[in-house]
Amino acid sequence: MQTRVLSLVIAALFFASFLPAQGRGGGGGQRGGGQGQGAGMGQGQQQRGGQVGSPSGKAARQKDRDRIRATDQQRDRLRTCDQTAKQIRTQAREMARDASGSKFNADQARQQRDQLRQRLETMQQEHEQLMSELSADQKEALQNRIQNMERMRERVNNQFQEMDRELNQDNPNAAQVRQQAREMEQAMKEWQNEYRKMSSEMGAGS
Repeated sequence: MQTRVLSLVIAALFFASFLPAQGRGGGGGQRGGGQGQGAGMGQGQQQRGGQVGSPSGKAARQKDRDRIRATDQQRDRLRTCDQTAKQIRTQAREMARDASGSKFNADQARQQRDQLRQRLETMQQEHEQLMSELSADQKEALQNRIQNMERMRERVNNQFQEMDRELNQDNPNAAQVRQQAREMEQAMKEWQNEYRKMSSEMGAGS
């Protein structure tokens, strides 16, 4: 009887020591599986990252930039348009200042208007030449920019016509001239920004 009890105790101790060892072994297997999954995901991310920054992708982007890169003549045109736009903005700002209060002089304002007209004509001639020199690829890539410029051009012309009508009167209204000059300055600022954005997109710098 004592021998049987002793045998049962030994058997119970044997099974008790065996079960935790199996649990630890199973957990290790799970951790091993997790490591395998982590490594697999890391490899997948590396593969996707390689595709995004692949040499072929960089070469394609460089090819697109080269396709619309400005010629030396186009660089000169863009620079001239930018400089003329700056001159027009400066003069429009001076007109607005001179039309403030008792400073307004109709004859002086008309002279300033005539100078603005000359500079606008020069700038628009340069603009037309620039547009005519664009290649088909450049026109396609810069389509939105060109459309924005045309809207700015129309806006500036409308502002100038309103100013011209006011100054053609015997007694032009100083407040009207001042407001039109300010609006023209703002329109020219936006048009000038479009030239600078186009210059950057064509790799022509500022």
